[in-house]
Amino acid sequence: MIKGFATSSFGSALLLMVLAAMPSAVPAEAQPALPGFQQGAAACRRALPAARRFVGRPEALVRARYRAPAGVAVRYCMMCTRDYRPNRLTFGLDGRNIVRSATCG
Repeated sequence: MIKGFATSSFGSALLLMVLAAMPSAVPAEAQPALPGFQQGAAACRRALPAARRFVGRPEALVRARYRAPAGVAVRYCMMCTRDYRPNRLTFGLDGRNIVRSATCG
């Protein structure tokens, strides 16, 4: 560091500019959710008990009842998106295409 740089008025001004340009670290959970996001999450939570009745049943029954984008089937070991959508039901399938889980998102 240059001797006396931080104590000079130029150094202080430069330091303030750098600190002002840095984004504040606010956690995502501290920020309020958008109203549409909250409505979608509430709708999914209302539909979830009925969707969980399909756990242990074949995928064909789920596809007949829930079509994309309302419901998405994810096969065992299948790569899938991590795009969280609060209004979407996600059905986890095992290797025999039997529903093993139902979640929102």
